[in-house]
Order: sequence, then C-alpha cells, then structure tokens
Amino acid sequence: MKRLKNIWHSPLITIAVFEFYENIRNKWLFIYGLTFLALSALIVYLGVSDPLQAAGSLLSLVLLLVPLFSLVFGSISFSESLRFAEVLISQPISRRDIYLGKLLGLSSGLMLSFIFGMGLGTVFQVGLHESGTANYVLLLILGCLLTLTFLSLAFFLATVVRKRELLFGWVLLAWFGCFVLYDLVVVGVALLFGNYPLEIPMLIFVFFNPIDLARVVFLVHSDLSAMMGYSGAVFQKYLGHNAGVGLGAAVMLLWALLHLSVAICNPCFVRHKLIDHIHGLI
Repeated sequence: MKRLKNIWHSPLITIAVFEFYENIRNKWLFIYGLTFLALSALIVYLGVSDPLQAAGSLLSLVLLLVPLFSLVFGSISFSESLRFAEVLISQPISRRDIYLGKLLGLSSGLMLSFIFGMGLGTVFQVGLHESGTANYVLLLILGCLLTLTFLSLAFFLATVVRKRELLFGWVLLAWFGCFVLYDLVVVGVALLFGNYPLEIPMLIFVFFNPIDLARVVFLVHSDLSAMMGYSGAVFQKYLGHNAGVGLGAAVMLLWALLHLSVAICNPCFVRHKLIDHIHGLI
C-alpha cells in the first residue's frame, strides 16, 4: 500500500495529471472533439441505408485527422511548454519522468476528446447491423493507438529538431510520408513486381506504417475486407482474428515505445544539453 501511494505521488504521475488538466481546458481539444462529433454524426446519418459505406468513411476520417492533429498539437504543446520544462529540469526529476509524464497527460486528453467526439457521433449507428458495435469499438481503439503512436513521434521530432520552424516542417513531412508517400511507394512496388508473389512482403510493409496497419486491421474485421484484393487472404490469415487485433495493437505500441526510447536516449535530452536545446527553440 505504501509503495502504491509513493507511485501515485511520484513526479511522473504529478506531471501527467498537471498536463491532463492543462490540455482538457485547451480550446483546440474542444474543437477537435466537436469536429469528430459533427463529421461522424453526419457520416452516420447519411450512411444509414449503407452501414458498411459509413464505416469505411469513418475509417478514412480517423486515419486522416488523428495522426495529423496528434503530430501538430503534440509538437506545439511540447515547444510551448519549454519554459516549464526548463524549471522542471532544474529540480531533482529524471528526464524519463518529465518526458513520460507530459506524454501520458497529453495523450489522455487527446484520447478523451477523440472518444467523446467519435463515440457520441457513432452511438446512433450501433445496432443497425449485427457487427456494428464491434466495428465502432475497434475504430475507437485504433484511434487511441494512433494518437499515442503519433504523439510519441511528435515528441521525438521535438527533441531532435532545434528550430521551431523546422520542427513544424518535419511534422508535416512525417504526416505526408505516412499518409500519402508510403502508400505510393507500396503501390509502385506492387506494380513493378506484380509477377512475383508479394503477399508476405505486403504484410511486412503494413507493419512499417501505423496508418496502414490500422486500416488493414479494421478492414479484415469488417465486411470491407474484399476491398484489399488478392492480398486480403494473407491479411485475413494473420490479422483477421482477435489475436490479430492484439498483434496490430502490439506493433503500434512498439512504434510508440521505439520513438520514446530513442528520444529519451537522445544526447539532447541530457540536462545541460536540453537547456541549450530549449533556448535554441525559443
């Protein structure tokens, strides 16, 4: 019991709670949730006659907005709180606690806003067809995982890039690479080597992009899996069951942990170098 009390009052939890309360009062999180509420409710309303089409449209909405907002808002939040970070690093607090506490607080606020908007917007759709509930719950889970993954990527970029202008450029480039460029490369490989068996390489390619992984996991667990063509059988085999959802979630969490580990181990995050890094961004 004493150990649990010490954990609850640890610097990590204190920073996480502070960040959470700071961010849930941010107007942009409110706008973020309202955007999902309005768009998802509109999609559901217009897709009442075709629930599968509505589910596909909701998937596209999540894959577009969640990574983009997580990257942009995460980088802005990190860069704007640098003065506070400078105060923290002057205290006997480890860099791991500072980094993870801020990430946990920010990700909790973003996930809450996303679940509120998407959840209320799609709750009216549940029950319209037999797999509706499971599909929308899966979509909420994938959205939360994408939030954590791309927030960790935003924090990683913020610890590496010294100039704020360059930071926003790298953030947008990362989103463009994951959302557009990566798919173009995969399609190009498929066209160039179409005469060869590419099912397993396509599966491997999916694991290297969290957006593609979320898309494939959702499609194979809905009646939209026919959209994936000849590779759909391979995706169905490895990801089309409950263990496949766990595998997809584990890979996305692994990406988040990889970004976190590299950022925390970054030499710029050492106390005296981080102060120089903060003044460089400011």
